[in-house]
Amino acid sequence: MTTPPTPLIELVDVRKTYRMGDEDVHALAGVTLSIAKGEFVAVVGPSGSGKSTLMHLLGFMDRPTSGRLIFDQEDVSQLSSSAQATHRARKLGFVFQSFNLLPRLSVTDNILLPLSYARDGRKNGARRAAEVLDRVGLSHRARHRPNQLSGGERQRAAIARALVNSPQLILADEPTGNLDDQNVERVLELFRELHAEGQTIVLVTHDVNVAATASRQIRMQNGRVVPPA
Repeated sequence: MTTPPTPLIELVDVRKTYRMGDEDVHALAGVTLSIAKGEFVAVVGPSGSGKSTLMHLLGFMDRPTSGRLIFDQEDVSQLSSSAQATHRARKLGFVFQSFNLLPRLSVTDNILLPLSYARDGRKNGARRAAEVLDRVGLSHRARHRPNQLSGGERQRAAIARALVNSPQLILADEPTGNLDDQNVERVLELFRELHAEGQTIVLVTHDVNVAATASRQIRMQNGRVVPPA
């Protein structure tokens, strides 16, 4: 009998409701799902389907209104703000559509930022930054600033920043949205390589071709997960 994969993330009947004026907006309306360690998942769906809300919950940037969010066997549903910040620093890496690199810092200093909030601070930071820069093929850009990089290089620098604290989970929010076709493929190839090495990745995208890169797709609509066809 095959042993089932170990879940990294479990959502059990998770609901998220926002108050907008006199109305309640049900961004998530009872989401139950499991993501295994080492899995590469794409979350897809139209605007307003709940993708962004789900990403915020997985990134410990918000709390569910009800239900349980379990991360690495810990129920993190109602973490305090400080506990959320600690979890983000130690366990997660983020990749954004707009790169979110600080323009006045070098590529290396941008990559080191997550270590400023981690348990060991910048201990061995220079060595680790050099390792992840080499991993994404940007060793020759270590001292450059973001405005000296191409769009594809900026996104690879952002991926290096996401990797620097050896996260349990990488959350990528439309990571190819600002890239041309050639750089889209280069970034997706990097994600495929990281997945092959055992990295857990959750990628939010509206692009069906980008979603096809993942090993599994989670389709959302009206705040719910739509069963596979």
